[in-house]
Amino acid sequence: MKNLKNLMVTMAAIGAFLLSSISAYCETIANDIQLPAPSITGGMPIMDALKNRKSSVKFSKEPIPLQTLSNLLWAADGVNRPDGKRTAPSALNAQVVTVYAAFPDGIYKYNPQTHTLTAFSKEDIRPIVGKYPLTLLYVANLSRQSKYLASVDVGFIGQNVYLYCAANDLNTIFLYGVNSYALNNKLELKLGEEVLFAQAVGYAPGK
Repeated sequence: MKNLKNLMVTMAAIGAFLLSSISAYCETIANDIQLPAPSITGGMPIMDALKNRKSSVKFSKEPIPLQTLSNLLWAADGVNRPDGKRTAPSALNAQVVTVYAAFPDGIYKYNPQTHTLTAFSKEDIRPIVGKYPLTLLYVANLSRQSKYLASVDVGFIGQNVYLYCAANDLNTIFLYGVNSYALNNKLELKLGEEVLFAQAVGYAPGK
């Protein structure tokens, strides 16, 4: 009888531990991460950045610092005016593209209006997209805009990333042949939403 009582106490403790762990995980996933304010003055002259712009598939394993990530996401498609418009043009100002940031330790959604990241999943999706330090996933809401125009919008965002990387000693490569079906499932996208392209970012080896 005593053994049964001890077993029940042990099972209750295990159950409480699992419940608290799941609750903590869900809370972490639900919370937004406030990025530091982007550094939006100074930097490399635009003509020098254009001269340095290139694609590269060579990356080190060095993680990208939070301030650099903040600057990169703002450059990609951040808000640069009081009216909420972005650094990247958008056809008819539809703003149908959402940027997700995939790291080895999980996936985050970028929220331009608040300059925050929303933790979405702790899954490592590099087996699908490639083993890069950071992969930007470009998701378009095709229920609001044609795929043609949405792809143009992604192109603008991708070029912003290229120029930021060129000006800040980062390597990048635009990824055309992504497995949209697998990524759509991993991101649990709604009907009409689709991962169109991706872009890998990281430091060059030996930096």
